[in-house]
Amino acid sequence: MNVGSISSDVIGIAALFFTINLAKRNAVVDVYKTKIYILASTITIIILSLEIMDIWGQSLQNVEHIWLYKLENVVGFLLTPVVPFVLLYLYNNDINNNKIFYSFPLLLNSVISIATYKTGWIFYFDQAAAYHRGSLFAIPIVIGFFYYILFMISILRNDSKYDRDDMLFLKYVFFMPVLGVSLQLQFIDFHIVWPSVALSLLLYYIFLRELQFKYDVISGIMNRKAFEREMEIYDNKDNVVAVVVLDLNDLKQINDSKGHHAGDKAILISATVLQESFEKIGKAYRIGGDEFCALCEGASEEDITESLIKLEKLLLEVNNIHDIKIELAYGCAFYIKEEDNSIYETFKCADRRMYEHKAKLKGLYGRRVDDMKRASYNQ
Repeated sequence: MNVGSISSDVIGIAALFFTINLAKRNAVVDVYKTKIYILASTITIIILSLEIMDIWGQSLQNVEHIWLYKLENVVGFLLTPVVPFVLLYLYNNDINNNKIFYSFPLLLNSVISIATYKTGWIFYFDQAAAYHRGSLFAIPIVIGFFYYILFMISILRNDSKYDRDDMLFLKYVFFMPVLGVSLQLQFIDFHIVWPSVALSLLLYYIFLRELQFKYDVISGIMNRKAFEREMEIYDNKDNVVAVVVLDLNDLKQINDSKGHHAGDKAILISATVLQESFEKIGKAYRIGGDEFCALCEGASEEDITESLIKLEKLLLEVNNIHDIKIELAYGCAFYIKEEDNSIYETFKCADRRMYEHKAKLKGLYGRRVDDMKRASYNQ
């Protein structure tokens, strides 16, 4: 009996039960991602349990139980691509629009896995109850890798949501199962794939928990602590950085007249508009009660202008939908290391321009977009 492999599987199961329990008690980043994480972890626990049963069964090599060994392996191979498929839902919003493309490989694997019980396509047991790989053994692995690659692409497409350290950590975390598969393909008795998946899920949970310290609870965008860390990084870099400071007008009046629930809603709407407006060129932060900022590395004046125009258009749209009227004052300045003392001085300049813009907005709600452009940073 491969005691080492069983021990690894047991540790993996214990770790996932622990993190599932924590995830149920504390929603990780958002409720949706928590549900996806719990589902992927639960499936992994089932596969790890089947692997323990399979290792134990093969050590006995009881010919009377061949049917049970085959059943365990059929279910295991059937579930193999399901974990990366489920993880796709963490970042890929396109799945429901392309159900055939995403679902067909999973369906194909299911058919082949179930048929293997009779055909021996993926695996088979000889008359002595010894396990052997079949001619289509690679199919579940290839399909699993297909979903895993799509999952990695989805992460890279969302890299603007994470800083450099986050992306590096994620790459290490999700490289572990790749290494596990490579080793197990070379050494048939080396059961390390699913323990490595369990470890990756555990580390990913820790990563999501850490993100909670970087994000603002009400707005859903990054908080002041993350902003200050990014400012410190940019202050020591040579790249041009656009600093856009924004302020939500009349938040106190919204709180006083409609309650703090309405005020929180106004903050959330403002943050959503800000993030959507600057998502292609920078990162959005909530840095105070009614204060926001966007940091845009390498952005040009044209980029900022286009983003501010988009912001104004989105504000018009949300104000036609919601009963709370959102108005954002903003100002922008560019940090150029060779010309400026520090990015903090640039921030002060952008902040002054924001207050100048705020003063111009008094009684001028519904102004033209061209006026917005001139008020933003050409002071």
